[in-house]
Amino acid sequence: MPNWTTDIPQDPRGHALPLLRTPAARPLAAIVTSNDLVGCDTHFWGGHTVPCDADDCDACQHGAAYRWHAYLSAYNPDDQLHFIFECTANAAEAFAKYRVEHGSLRCCSFTAYRWRKTRNGRVIIRCERSGVPPAALPKAPDLTEVMAVIWRLPLPNVFQAGTQRGHPRIHADPDGNGESPDPRDYVKSNP
Repeated sequence: MPNWTTDIPQDPRGHALPLLRTPAARPLAAIVTSNDLVGCDTHFWGGHTVPCDADDCDACQHGAAYRWHAYLSAYNPDDQLHFIFECTANAAEAFAKYRVEHGSLRCCSFTAYRWRKTRNGRVIIRCERSGVPPAALPKAPDLTEVMAVIWRLPLPNVFQAGTQRGHPRIHADPDGNGESPDPRDYVKSNP
């Protein structure tokens, strides 16, 4: 039964935030809200970017190439959109340099654009300190939880499992199937 209310929630989406990549035709400008980025090896598999689970990974078993992707939360003050930004390791170097210089990524103003304005062109990121105070930005989400929602990993089973190829590795417990439960299954098994 739904929980009806007349009050509008402060965070209606819960853990879900939209995932944005650098568009081909125009630059993407935003301010980082997370203190750091997280990343993992991924595959383009089944028409989607999916995390690599080296222990039992269909994409690896079929010889699919992997690529490390970084994820951070960002805010665009022009359209007031809080989102997750995805980029490759090469593009993320600008964030790593900024983090070393400033101790955190929060309040980093960045502009990302694609070289030659092509759909899969190399992403170039320029970072600088923004004039926005940290308190004026939205609260940073738990990036691993948000990515678990995006990738339909079971939230209670997500944890950091050491490193893989030198990077932090996020792992879903093998007892889960990596998919969101279908509420119709509950109705079928519990009449």
